[in-house]
Amino acid sequence: MAMQQEKLKKAGYWILIGLGIILVTAFLTSQVVMPIIFAKPKDVEVPDLVNKNISSAKRTLKDLGLHAIVSDSVWSDTQRIENVLEQDPKPGTLAKLESTVYLVISRGSKMVVVPSVTGLDYEEAFMTLRVSGLRAAVVDSTFILNYPANAVLRSLPQSGAKVEKNSTVRLYLSRGPEPLPDSLSYEYEYEYEYP
Repeated sequence: MAMQQEKLKKAGYWILIGLGIILVTAFLTSQVVMPIIFAKPKDVEVPDLVNKNISSAKRTLKDLGLHAIVSDSVWSDTQRIENVLEQDPKPGTLAKLESTVYLVISRGSKMVVVPSVTGLDYEEAFMTLRVSGLRAAVVDSTFILNYPANAVLRSLPQSGAKVEKNSTVRLYLSRGPEPLPDSLSYEYEYEYEYP
């Protein structure tokens, strides 16, 4: 009987050791392993990407663990081509890691064709360019016999070229025919003697 009691005592120790190992393993699993396996992704604050170039915006999002998708591109007279106009979710919103931010980017200004203004009076040329969504700037003027004063001799960019809306077209104007020297002053300068 003493032998049986000793066996039961040893078995009790082994049961307690086994239960201790099970409890330590369960504790470590619940506190260390389970949070790693079932961890909720951290939330990150979505940065303000409006007015940034698309490549810079994508880099910023990647560094934060977010993805970028260009959902649309629209014409914009206020933003350069490939700059971010809108974003979803909005700046300051909390988003899960690996979530997606949708971006709307600028296509730039609409392109317009430079109309032909050569031979037109400056005011006509100015209005023609204005109607086409362009600006006019007089760069130079010169005396030309075949063109009246204020007629457009040429434009840069030339007619037919495609440029961004609101671009400036440089105009070269005629001053008209070159004035002749005053005949009275000419006579006094070169007096003619009769023989």
